[in-house]
Amino acid sequence: MKKNVIIFSTIGIILLILIGICCFIFFDENHKVAVLCYHNLATAEEIANFPDEKDWVIDVNNFEEQLKYLKDHNYKTLTIDEFYKWKKGEIDIPYKSVLITFDDGFLSNYHYAFPLLKKYNMNATVFLVGEFIDSAEQEEWDGNIKTYMTKNLLEKSKIEYPNIDFCSHSYGLHYENSIKENSIISMKDDTVIFDNNMTETKVFSYPFGEYNHNIIEALKQKGYIMAFRYGPTKDDYRKASRDDDDFKIPRLNISHGMEIWKFGLRLLLPN
Repeated sequence: MKKNVIIFSTIGIILLILIGICCFIFFDENHKVAVLCYHNLATAEEIANFPDEKDWVIDVNNFEEQLKYLKDHNYKTLTIDEFYKWKKGEIDIPYKSVLITFDDGFLSNYHYAFPLLKKYNMNATVFLVGEFIDSAEQEEWDGNIKTYMTKNLLEKSKIEYPNIDFCSHSYGLHYENSIKENSIISMKDDTVIFDNNMTETKVFSYPFGEYNHNIIEALKQKGYIMAFRYGPTKDDYRKASRDDDDFKIPRLNISHGMEIWKFGLRLLLPN
């Protein structure tokens, strides 16, 4: 008898939590958007060959499962322009809206992610490290997850995948302590090099998630309109709201091996 009481009590608590979440979803006028952050994709076999990189790599099957979940549950995947207009209050979007982002510009994005995003008719934004793209030579996929898209593949992607936006992860600032070591002038110069060699953009993702007054000021002086964080603390991985600073927009890290029920629950949670 006591066991049954515990079971029914547990079920009741779970139902109350679910009802609370549903009420919040339907009555929250200032809802937030999950900005999903990915880096690299590979098969399970390919990931096994690079054990030191596994925290940054999502299994391709896991990624497709997540895209299918978004589609089956009627989520809208925003373009970077739609996200900006929503943030500035210029447009309204469905409660079930997400922004899919990738950092760095790995070759696996072109080989795995882009075709899957096209298959499910979804938008995404890729933040490129310019010098990695400029120095890349390999275009055929051989399972090496440490390779990046070439400049040629970038240009092809702009034509083949109009659902993908390309923005800046800096041209040459993707190294440890770069934000602390560089002046406003040198960081402004970096934005010019990126525009001239990659693609013109006014949206930025901080290298390693690091930012300070200098990089924000450099971006503002060069006409940038938004910049995305990546952490650095666990509490900083949260949904984005209209009230967030345009140059400190938070994202959710989509971790390696995240089960689909956890993925779905994370999207439902208010923050």
